[in-house]
Amino acid sequence: MQEKFPRVKQAEASRDPFPDFPAGKSPLPAQIQEFERIFEYFDQDGDGWLTRTEVRDALAVTGMGLSTGDRQRLLDLVPPGSPLPKQDFLVWLSQRDDLELGGDLRTIFALVDRDRNGTLSRAEFSELLICLNPEITPEQLDEAFDRFDLNGNGSISWKEFVSSQRGDQKLPLTLAAVRSFKKILVQYDHAGRNPGVSLVEVDSDLGAGRRGAWKGIEFLKKAAIEKQASRRRSTNGIVNFEQRGIENENEALERQQRFPNARYIDAIYKVLQRSSDLVCDVLREDKFPVVLGGDHSTAAGTIAGIKKAFPDRRLGVIWIDAHADIHSPYTTPSGNMHGMPLAAATCNDNLDEAINQLDTKTSDLWERCKALGVAGEANLRFDDLIYVAVRDTESAEDATLAREGIPVVTTDSLRRSGPEAAAQRCLDYLSEVDLIYVTFDVDSMDATICMGTGTPAPGGIWASEAQRLNAALVKDQRVCCWEICEINPLLDTLNSMAENSLNVFEAVLEAIQSRPVSFSRSGLSESAP
Repeated sequence: MQEKFPRVKQAEASRDPFPDFPAGKSPLPAQIQEFERIFEYFDQDGDGWLTRTEVRDALAVTGMGLSTGDRQRLLDLVPPGSPLPKQDFLVWLSQRDDLELGGDLRTIFALVDRDRNGTLSRAEFSELLICLNPEITPEQLDEAFDRFDLNGNGSISWKEFVSSQRGDQKLPLTLAAVRSFKKILVQYDHAGRNPGVSLVEVDSDLGAGRRGAWKGIEFLKKAAIEKQASRRRSTNGIVNFEQRGIENENEALERQQRFPNARYIDAIYKVLQRSSDLVCDVLREDKFPVVLGGDHSTAAGTIAGIKKAFPDRRLGVIWIDAHADIHSPYTTPSGNMHGMPLAAATCNDNLDEAINQLDTKTSDLWERCKALGVAGEANLRFDDLIYVAVRDTESAEDATLAREGIPVVTTDSLRRSGPEAAAQRCLDYLSEVDLIYVTFDVDSMDATICMGTGTPAPGGIWASEAQRLNAALVKDQRVCCWEICEINPLLDTLNSMAENSLNVFEAVLEAIQSRPVSFSRSGLSESAP
């Protein structure tokens, strides 16, 4: 194997990793930072080189969207018996066909163009730039608009927008920002065209114990709500009817932690209470709630809301996730509440596996979380729960699964039988329930295609399998709510997670719209709108 350069020489060599690019074609600093984060992800020993094994790992992660030509170009770059230099990998990455932003920007342009006149006004253009680059100043907005408005007519056409994206003056856009922005706009657009669906966003990072990286999202919501009248929201990201201002509980992340065995439980309880009320209200309007969650802690509120709306109905839950999420504050080793929603829903303290003693305040708040929904009883029975793709559990959770006989549809069994058959197995298992809630955490997908989640785990399902599985499930008339949970989408440098989760979302919306009848609160079937 060839000798590796000392670190100081590598640092000097990496100052300009794209010296041979034509003028105006070299990636911008923000894009280079993205590419360098990808390299660091694979360069496990931090020596500035990729071994052949590390290159194979990189192809496994980046390969889902790769063209045959891109794949072969990377393999051709690896010297026989030698590692791949960082610079060569960065250049290859910057030239990948699937990282070209033109198609994504065209979609965004059309969605931001609310009056459909083929051009962007100053206000529409400003909305676009703020969402893609939340640090931009008013002066920079005015300068950018004047620069892009090539004919000076006070609006920007697609041709002008594309022309101005060439050369050294192009916008410093990252792939992650563009694709995350596109995903949200498409979600709003699709939901707005389906009157039987109500989007419910519970924008909470509290259960995972850290803030997401999606700056500019509030401005985006404001612009999208004006476009989609069916979207209802408040300033803390929880959709509601009056759009009243509610304290953003994510601010609790900035305060000193007082509940080590149930981190931020005081703030999370408030979020669960609000989300429970909202899901209940949506169901009472005979609408289908599609919940956009941050971390999975808020699923306890969704379940409570369903039971609040239908207290006399038996509820089944299909939990698609890498993790069982059935710890309690008594058993958790981390204290993160995104691992506890099913314990709250089933009122499961699991004291036989306890490793923690709770103080009075934590215990009181935990009891309040369990009491949401139906008073005096659990919102979910253990025998009405089935898991899909769960593979990363801890001993206390294993004890609950074994004691209660909770089944798991593994990735291997799903792959052998096919997603539709796996979905039918879940539905058959829940044959005795009246209603079904399906919740899909993106980390149920393999770690190689959902790097942006906070808790990726290998051995998960592929994106196409997730689409087919979720679409098959929601076609069942008993399914009354579907939820997708993802956190920190901007951690996903390649942004495969944004693209994959959007594809799952679109497949589910299409499946809901194709249902021959819609579920009404009275339990009677009605013609779908």
